Amino acid sequence: MASAIAALLRQSPLFLAVWLLTLSLAYSYAISDIGYALVHGGLQSSEVTLLGRDFVNVYTAGQLVLEGNLAQIYDVAWYQQYQEVSLPGDLAGHNYSYPPVSFLYAWAFALLPYGHSYLAWIGLTGAAFALAARPYLKEVGLPAVLVLLLPASIANIWAGHYGFLVAALWLFGWRLLGTRPRLGGILLGCLLIKPHMALLLPLVLAWRGSWAAFRAAACTVCALILVSGTIFGWELWSSYVTDTLLFQASLLGRTGVFYLLLMPSVVPSLSLAGVPKAASWIAQIVIAVLAIGALLKWMPRDSGRAGLATAVATVLVVPYSFNYDLTVVGVLSLLLFRTASPERVAHRALAAVALLLPLLLPYAGAMGLPFGPVILALLLGQALSQSDGASVSAGTDNERSRAVRRNEAALLHRTGAPSATASLPPAGTSG
Repeated sequence: MASAIAALLRQSPLFLAVWLLTLSLAYSYAISDIGYALVHGGLQSSEVTLLGRDFVNVYTAGQLVLEGNLAQIYDVAWYQQYQEVSLPGDLAGHNYSYPPVSFLYAWAFALLPYGHSYLAWIGLTGAAFALAARPYLKEVGLPAVLVLLLPASIANIWAGHYGFLVAALWLFGWRLLGTRPRLGGILLGCLLIKPHMALLLPLVLAWRGSWAAFRAAACTVCALILVSGTIFGWELWSSYVTDTLLFQASLLGRTGVFYLLLMPSVVPSLSLAGVPKAASWIAQIVIAVLAIGALLKWMPRDSGRAGLATAVATVLVVPYSFNYDLTVVGVLSLLLFRTASPERVAHRALAAVALLLPLLLPYAGAMGLPFGPVILALLLGQALSQSDGASVSAGTDNERSRAVRRNEAALLHRTGAPSATASLPPAGTSG
């Protein structure tokens, strides 16, 4: 692994520059938090945050599940008061924004002390992310562990967020669509944990004719809602839909708050640039329509590549996303950087900037530059221009899964051997 990374750095001065800049930006993120903790002792990373920052929400939800005290978790004032007395430090400004399905696993991360639980969260979800990304990176001769060093990964570790888990479900799910569509659909259905990041999935799966995956994802969503509602109470789902989602939407209307600097989406980026709110929303709608149109027209036939392009389009379509949500975008940027020929300097430079985007956002936002949407739009264009087909006809994934079954049946007929599915190429690969 180390030798492969060292060889890449030697071969590409630009990649070396990107990596050195990543280290310097990561240092700027971490030094204030770690320095504060060292000076003051304990887990406090600032006057109002703990190390791992937003992981306090996973931990708090787990505590409430174990206590059987979930009734008011979506009451922002009550929730913040509970955190003040239950966590080892001073906090401010948190609310619980995840659907009740998250309670099915959050309890496991409250079984350990906060610091150990944070490390377990990052370690387990990071391992899943690296495992899911392994086939993608293997195709271009890179070690899977490299994804944990991407700028988006560093932002996710700093924030203690869902970026690794969402990326693992996304990459595994899309990679399996061609050969194991039902399993792929189940994994994509589990993205209900952050439903807005799965906004385009029903449309894209239907467009591709991935009906087996579509049905599996829909059944998974329904099952997760049914199980969580039955176990924890349907009033929590009611509070989540009627109160929490509206509260989260209202956060986009605030000004002068730090979290806006971490958002690559259109509305917050334009708001930081001083664009009036109404004009920002009009731009959001226009860009969303263009991104969806381009994705559907030039979507790659290969399911893995289609998933990478859909991840970029999703961030352009939804007005609410953060730098730690760009983990899959980071994988795409790395692949484009790796595969671009040295003569295509502009393509390599764009991929390099897209790689750095999660850590550059706060600086661009502070200068009033709508940096995120511009880079993401260019990246989507580059990904679609290198697709393996001008457009995807309905039935693409169904045809591939049927072809897999036909090939397996033919082999069984000739040899009488057990199922040969395990010997097929990795799901989502072309050819």
